[in-house]
Amino acid sequence: MSELSNLLLKWYDRHRRDLPWRGTADPYRVWLSEIMLQQTRVETVAGYYDRFLSRFPTVGDLARAETDEVLKLWEGLGYYSRARCLHAAAKVVALDRGGRFPETAAELKKLPGIGPYAANAVASIAFGQPVPALDGNQARILTRVLAWDAPLKTPFDLEAPAMEFMDFQRPGDYNQALMDLGSAICMPKAPKCNQCPLKSLCAAAREGDPESFPRKKPPIVRQESEWTVAVVRCGGRVAVRRRPSGGLLGGLYEFPMLEGRLSPDALQSALTDAGFANARVLGPLPPSRHVFTHRIWRMVGASAAADGVPDGWMLVANFTETAIPSALRVYREAAEDLLNENSEWRKIK
Repeated sequence: MSELSNLLLKWYDRHRRDLPWRGTADPYRVWLSEIMLQQTRVETVAGYYDRFLSRFPTVGDLARAETDEVLKLWEGLGYYSRARCLHAAAKVVALDRGGRFPETAAELKKLPGIGPYAANAVASIAFGQPVPALDGNQARILTRVLAWDAPLKTPFDLEAPAMEFMDFQRPGDYNQALMDLGSAICMPKAPKCNQCPLKSLCAAAREGDPESFPRKKPPIVRQESEWTVAVVRCGGRVAVRRRPSGGLLGGLYEFPMLEGRLSPDALQSALTDAGFANARVLGPLPPSRHVFTHRIWRMVGASAAADGVPDGWMLVANFTETAIPSALRVYREAAEDLLNENSEWRKIK
C-alpha cells in the first residue's frame, strides 16, 4: 500500500458518500451507474438509476426491452448514444455471454460504449481488478499531487503514476475514494486543501497554486448553427420523425427542422416543398439554444398546421412513448400545449 492510498482510504472510510450504487459488487449495477455518470451530475443520475433498475432489474430485462422504451426512460439524461450503447451491450452480455459480464478491463472494453474509464471502474469495483479509473477527478488530484506540468491529452496519460499509487487490496474503494475526494475536496475551483488528506503529499499545495492544475488545453471551438423548428399539427396530432441511428441524437425523434432563421412565409414554403400538404404557419414559438460538446444550436420556432405529412414522418397524440431530446425540450412543451384540448392554437385552422 502506498502512502497516498493509505491516507486516502482512511479518509474514505470516514467520509464516503452514501449513493444508491455503492455497497454492491453486482457488475450490472456498477456498469449501469458508471455509464449514467459519464458527463452527468450525481444528483441527476440517482433518480434515473432507481427508475432503470425498477423497470430493468437484470441485464436480461434490459436486453429484451425495445429501443424506444430504453430511450424514453433515458430522456433528459442527454448524450443519448450512451443509452443506445447500453442497450447494445446488454444484448451482448445477455445473449452471447449467458448474462455474465467480462471480468477484466480488456474484455469489458470490447462491449459497446465502454471506454477505458468505464472498463477500469467496473473491473475494479465489481471484480477487484487493480486498474485505475482515470477520469477528470482523478486526473485533477494526481496532477496536483505530482505538479504534473504537461497538459493532458486524456486522463490516461497518468496511467503509470496512477498504478504506482494503486491499492491492490481495495482497488474499487481506491478509485471511488478519488472520485469522492475530487467531488468534495479537490475541486476545480477553490479546493479545500486544509481539509485534504493528501495535503502533506501534494506538490501543488506546497507551491500554493493548485488551481493551475491540470494545465489547460486549448479551448474547444464550438460550431454554431441556426435552425427553425416547426411544431406541425395534423388532425389533432403532431408530426415527428426518427433521426438516423448514427450521429448526433441518433435514434431519437425530432420535429421538422429547417436550417437557418426562416420567416413565416419562407417556413411555409419549405414545409410545402418538403411534402406537408397545405402547410400554414400559425404563429411564433419561443427561441431556444442548446450547447453540445462541439456545437451550438440556436433555434427559433413556429407552430404550424398541415393536412398531411410526407413519407418518413409519423403523427403522435402524446410523447409518453416518443423520446424527444432535451435539446428540443422547449418545442416538445409547445407541442404538448398544441395537443391540449383547451389550447388556443387548436382554435386556429
